[in-house]
Amino acid sequence: MIDNLHISILREWEYFDADWYLQEYPDVRILNMDPAYHYLWIGARMGRKPSALFDNFINRYHKADDLIREIKKAPSPGRQSPYASHDDPLRKQPAEFIEPGSVEPAAVEGLRVAVHAHLYYADLAEEFARYLCRIPCTFDLYASTATEEARRNVAATFSTISNVNNVDVRVVPNIGRDIAPLFVEFGDDIIKYDIISHIHTKKSFYNNGSTDGWREYILESLFENEEKIAFFIQNLNRSRYGIIYPQSFHNLPYMAATWLANGGLARKWAPQFGVNALPDGYFDFPIGSMFWAKTDAIRPLLDAGLQWSDFPPEQGQTDGTLAHCIERMLGVVPTSRHFQHGVIRDIQTPSWSRWRLNQFIDRPLEHIHAAITDKNTKIVAFDIFDTLLTRPFLDADYVKHILHSEHEKKDIGGFRDLRMRSEGEAREAKGSDVDIHDIYRQLSTAESATQYLTPDREIALEMQSVRTRSEVVALLNLAVQSGKKVVLASDMFLPRSAIEAMLARCGIAGWDRFYLSSEVGLRKDSGKLYEHILAMEGVKPHQMVMIGDNERSDFQIPANMGIRTIHLLKPVNIMRAIPRLTDLVPAAEDAPAADQFLFGAIASENFGAISYPDFSPDDMFGPSPRAIGYSLLGPIAAAFSQWLLDEAQKHGLDQLYFLAREGKFLKAAFDVWQDGRAEAVRSDYLLISRRAVTVPCIRSVEDIFDIAASNDFHGASMAMFLNERFGTVLDDVLWTECARAKLWPRHAPLMISNGDIDHIRPFLRFIAPHIIRQADIERESALAYYHAQGLGTGESAAVVDVGYGATIQRHLIRLLDQKIHGLYMITDKKGDALGAAANVIASGCFVQGAERNPSASPLFVHSFLLEKMLSADDEQVIRYNLSGQAEFRERGDYIDSSQKVRHELQQGAMDFLKDAVRFRDEMIEELIIDTEKCEALFSRFVSDISDAENRLFSSLALDDYYCGRGIVE
Repeated sequence: MIDNLHISILREWEYFDADWYLQEYPDVRILNMDPAYHYLWIGARMGRKPSALFDNFINRYHKADDLIREIKKAPSPGRQSPYASHDDPLRKQPAEFIEPGSVEPAAVEGLRVAVHAHLYYADLAEEFARYLCRIPCTFDLYASTATEEARRNVAATFSTISNVNNVDVRVVPNIGRDIAPLFVEFGDDIIKYDIISHIHTKKSFYNNGSTDGWREYILESLFENEEKIAFFIQNLNRSRYGIIYPQSFHNLPYMAATWLANGGLARKWAPQFGVNALPDGYFDFPIGSMFWAKTDAIRPLLDAGLQWSDFPPEQGQTDGTLAHCIERMLGVVPTSRHFQHGVIRDIQTPSWSRWRLNQFIDRPLEHIHAAITDKNTKIVAFDIFDTLLTRPFLDADYVKHILHSEHEKKDIGGFRDLRMRSEGEAREAKGSDVDIHDIYRQLSTAESATQYLTPDREIALEMQSVRTRSEVVALLNLAVQSGKKVVLASDMFLPRSAIEAMLARCGIAGWDRFYLSSEVGLRKDSGKLYEHILAMEGVKPHQMVMIGDNERSDFQIPANMGIRTIHLLKPVNIMRAIPRLTDLVPAAEDAPAADQFLFGAIASENFGAISYPDFSPDDMFGPSPRAIGYSLLGPIAAAFSQWLLDEAQKHGLDQLYFLAREGKFLKAAFDVWQDGRAEAVRSDYLLISRRAVTVPCIRSVEDIFDIAASNDFHGASMAMFLNERFGTVLDDVLWTECARAKLWPRHAPLMISNGDIDHIRPFLRFIAPHIIRQADIERESALAYYHAQGLGTGESAAVVDVGYGATIQRHLIRLLDQKIHGLYMITDKKGDALGAAANVIASGCFVQGAERNPSASPLFVHSFLLEKMLSADDEQVIRYNLSGQAEFRERGDYIDSSQKVRHELQQGAMDFLKDAVRFRDEMIEELIIDTEKCEALFSRFVSDISDAENRLFSSLALDDYYCGRGIVE
């Protein structure tokens, strides 16, 4: 728990800059949170920096005490922090759009700045000189070109550039594109500078001219004017940025932001570049390899000792060379060294996605249909995994992690590495692709207990993990209905029987032939399986359409062969690009089981579509109530349900009473979560409200004062106040007496704030006998109802609610003269204090002992939104009748008008719970959704709520007559 001492220590820490933190992370300002509290609560765990002068802590501390302990160890200014080791590859920082800005050129004087320009096309020297003339400080210019004549011309042109100090132009071999000249020829020179820029004379003939203008776009972005260049240089010198470059060119296919043909080379060279872990999927790097950089950010590339002989001869390659690999490493290396990327936003052709995933999102479904139904299309081929079927994990290979954990419990260590190594060894030994039986036979030769392992458990887990990607299945059905021959093509080790069983269970049928790499011995990622399919089907490449998710094997390779392609993004890759989610999603490789499922399920649910007609990058999950329910309320309900089970077991509780009205959904969620569990706890739904339980407890005028002061009242009449708080209606005679005594006018508005009721004490004292008489009437009926529900018969029961002040629990204890425990989502200071005062449990799952101030958890500050999601179709209980039955307020129209949205939202949440239970029970036995992850999702949601989300929640109305606000939207 975060207390004032923690906050004070952080504020006094020389590396914490509250003003910088608020400016750097505007969501904290929107939340109106104390920046010190936010950093201790969630900021450090999200990888945020406390100031521009301090790198992040390597470990993600979950407790404020642990973080404060490390802060006390932090170094003095001028000493390197041991907590942000540049050798640790796992603390990756996301790239971000660098906000527009400019500084006076004088601000960057005195820095050691160099530019390397590779001019294979020397006729562009004058164009380059015009851009380089805009550099506002003195700099050294290194240039490379292909011939001696070109060298002389370039040197003459560049010597006229203002602010240039030294010009060094050399002739280099036409090897390694622009990359080899930078690192091989000039690496030893460049490394001595503070800031460098690298540019080259790109004349890309890629994609039939669709990338015309690419060079001009990059150069204009990097060298727009003196003030912008100074701004980039100053940011590199003073801030966390290690490299700055333009957003990907708008006509470049978004798939370029992946490894494509360069993954194997990256794995080979990564150790030499000081990189221990490579990113998967889409990642940030200067596409086109032009940039400004802090030299220290790319130092491992300069220190790598690259030689000309490391690069292949120039043969017009478009991908798959060391130069293309290093182009991507220009992003990976700074990230591995904890530098952030500053991406210059394209203003002329804007996109919310740094990787231009808008190309996929905005693609009309009709274009896909047209390719399938085209008269020239004879064969439509579908990949299977992540295309027709998805797995709700961040890491598609997470089954191997599950097996690894299971085998560790049996004292079989290192299974995952053995399994991966055995697959490679089996493939090498066989000389072709292999199936799971080949892999496990190879596994059995390892010097460990692995000879006792069989593939059965892995096959079973894989079969249980899949779910349908319904919009892709619809494409398969369209192809069948259009009379096209449909084939399936998969690079997969699972046996045909298992894959066909998965497809059948998911209702996928109608395909004509299934080409499986482990049967044929040929793979898509080599191109050989495509050659085999074309030969077997007797079609030409242009007569085949390939639909799949892998950027290399389902897009680049078949496209290079002349096969028409329809690329489908993996749901996880779309999720990672959503602006409000990008820095919340953990790295797939290291995420624990709960995070694998939580974020994998969110991705599959919201981003598994292939058409997004209502997409907005402002939305966090999607515009529908179901999407928000599944992705926000569902995880909160799952985490709370597991916490309830744990608390019940911990304290020996055998019965939980879920309080109306929010408790209706919470009980349903809890029942789903614990269904079939051995430690199941009895759950009941208790019809109750503050009004229904507090009035029967009134026996004195002090009780009346306590209830009056318990909550604010917002300007409704005194008559409403008396009816809502005390069930008391005064007749005309009494009101006349009150007016005569100048106690309070009948219809005058009443305001109560912060428990101050001094202005109405005389009035309440005057009418106290009437209130007490009403309490006496209600007491017997209330007791009858509570006893009928089993309350008051033992000390092993707890009430369950959203929470705050534990008002109902406190009054039940008093009324029943019996210990009643309380388990809540949130408790405030008053609720927290009840535990010690009454010797009972009064615990909060997400927040304990909160105060309403800027430092409070967003779950507490924005609890009204949480209540809206949990609201029921019922009116509020006002009292109990003589038969011990609950009486309700007359049903208001607001309930019915909110019903559709509420039902969709809660159904989405229930579906998340059911998916989670299935994953838990079928695959891993125990699943504990992290409450802090739920808080982080909620915090992000409320901090920057979109227009569509705001409209949705505005349609959900709640009554708050108790506080004099009536119906609140």
